Amino acid sequence: MAVDKYNTLSIEALQERLLLADEENRRLEEKHSESTRYIRDRVDQLLRVIGTIPLKPDELDDETLIELDPIGIISDTFVRILEHQKETNLNLETAKNDIEAIFNSVGEGIQVLNTRGEIIAYNKKMRNLFIVDEQEVLGKLCSETVCGRETLAKNCLFRMVRDGKKSMRIRSWQCRDRFYEIIGTPVFDNDGVLQRVVILYLDITRRKKYEKALRDSEDRFRDLFENATDMLQSIDPDGKILLVNKAWRETLEYTEEEVDGRNIFDFLHPDFKVDCMNNFKQILRDGREFTCQTVFLSKTGKEIHVDGRINCRLIDGKPVVLRSLYRDVTEKLKMEEELRRTQKLESIGILAGGIAHDFNNLLTGILGNILLAQLKAPEGDLAQLLKNTENAAHRAQELTRQLLTFSKGGAPVKETASVIDIVKEVVSFTLSGSNTKWILETEGTISPVDVDTGQFSQVIENLIINSDQSMPDGGVITIRIHNYTRDEQSPEPLAGCRYVKIDIHDQGVGIAEKYLPRIFDPYFTTKKSGSGLGLATAYSTIRRHKGLLTVYSEPGQGTTMSIYLPASKGELPTDQTAAPEMPRGSGKILIMDDDEVVRQVGTKMLNLLGYEVVESRDGEEALEKYRQALQSRTPFDLVILDLTVPGGMGGKETIAGLREMDPEVKAIVSSGYSHDPIMADFRNYGFSGVIPKPYSFEKLGSTVRSLISSKG
Repeated sequence: MAVDKYNTLSIEALQERLLLADEENRRLEEKHSESTRYIRDRVDQLLRVIGTIPLKPDELDDETLIELDPIGIISDTFVRILEHQKETNLNLETAKNDIEAIFNSVGEGIQVLNTRGEIIAYNKKMRNLFIVDEQEVLGKLCSETVCGRETLAKNCLFRMVRDGKKSMRIRSWQCRDRFYEIIGTPVFDNDGVLQRVVILYLDITRRKKYEKALRDSEDRFRDLFENATDMLQSIDPDGKILLVNKAWRETLEYTEEEVDGRNIFDFLHPDFKVDCMNNFKQILRDGREFTCQTVFLSKTGKEIHVDGRINCRLIDGKPVVLRSLYRDVTEKLKMEEELRRTQKLESIGILAGGIAHDFNNLLTGILGNILLAQLKAPEGDLAQLLKNTENAAHRAQELTRQLLTFSKGGAPVKETASVIDIVKEVVSFTLSGSNTKWILETEGTISPVDVDTGQFSQVIENLIINSDQSMPDGGVITIRIHNYTRDEQSPEPLAGCRYVKIDIHDQGVGIAEKYLPRIFDPYFTTKKSGSGLGLATAYSTIRRHKGLLTVYSEPGQGTTMSIYLPASKGELPTDQTAAPEMPRGSGKILIMDDDEVVRQVGTKMLNLLGYEVVESRDGEEALEKYRQALQSRTPFDLVILDLTVPGGMGGKETIAGLREMDPEVKAIVSSGYSHDPIMADFRNYGFSGVIPKPYSFEKLGSTVRSLISSKG
């Protein structure tokens, strides 16, 4: 049990303590009275200040006065402030927790730096991105912790915000193999002094990958679009061009700047604008894809024929863009026209060839008998009549030659020749006596060509006659000859590379544009008199020589006809001696022809030239007579075989049988028409020579004599 400490005190001590307590109580009462008076004075002063009559002493008791004590009021107020502060602190703590939760829940990295660049706070995402050890991060420099000093000082966002004292952004910042968009924001106190810098890190690595993939996709699309061989375009519903590719621009010869913003109808041929406009309106109405054929005009005025496919992109049922793909078919159409023209020539050639074959046989008899009659006719009127008849027969032969050009049997019998020599000879003869002058211009050393000189001469003659007739009052024909090498840009449908080009330009009236596509058609002519075979013959002849004949003309500006002939790989013959007028010889000859008149004329001509002749009607008879001659040891020195025998064995089959009997047989093929190229390539079929009908003493005699006199 505890002992009361006062029990140990003496009476004297207790009395002393009581006295002290009474004194202390007295002093307190005095102080209480002083305080009461003080409070009353202050209340009176306060009441006077606010305009109220001071209170009487009995109106306020002591307790009420104490309650009005400023110290009491301040104390009570402070208690209330403390309670409010406590409540505020609780609210602030709640807000702090809320802010911290929001701070850490943000999906991007956030950190707070002081003005020295030291980290003072960061969120959860920041830890995932950059921070490894949380204990060693706070208070460290951002440049060491985040980027590891990979970023140059001039590119440091913190420095830029701190020094500039304003928010700043870096849209693409790379760190640790990832890309970020970073935003820096300064934080100031109430006096405007910079206190903090807050930096937000947005991870845009995936977006960068998507952007790169999009750029790669766009690059691939651009590459495919730009390098497509077809013409591609995109236009808006008003026809304004939005986009065209390289092939479109190069085909129409425009630059990108010249096309930008223009309307598609500005580039169409006037004759096709109405149809294209109707198609354009139709696709805007129903949005259906359609195909079309139209014609553009290039910058230089060339007509570009195209096949097109057009579709419309719709958004909410409304057209927003029209996409078109065009294929340049200009060359294709030229080739098709070329094919149609060739087919026309082949069709008429079937008829012309048959006529030419029979007509040549008749001419052979007519011309041969005339030549024989001239040998026996005395000088005088009869000789002149025979000469006139011979000239008429030769003119008929020229007509037959034109007909032969249309036939498959008109294949050229080529020899290496000089274009210049042929042109000079033909033009001089054709313009003899005309008021038209001509000029020949050449460039460099002209390559030789492999041509049938007779057919090619006929081509030059036809073209010169046309040019001369286009200038009834006279003029100048300019002939330019030069070597020509075809390149990828050449529009002409030529097969090879090296050519000799002959341009024949006149100063005539020219040819109307509507007639140009038809000038090479058989029997088409704008002349009041004429057959229309001249240009058709020329065209067909040049095509059979693997060349090309083209025309360029404008009304009132004259016409230029251009001939392209393949350059020869051979050389011009250096020894060209003229055959004697009557090349006589000797030997035994077998002549086979189904036409009796031809056989008779040929026999008489050969007899006059000194040869012994045996006749046969067809191949079977010829083989039999040749066999009999071999058996009797009186062989033939030469055989002349007609190539075509209707209903019987012709020359091609006969030479095969002869070579089986006698591999050393010498044979000449003779014809005015054939469906086979034997006349041009006779050696490949076993023949030693060729003689076209009708016969002439010079050609027949020189060919026969050269073969009989040759060894082997």
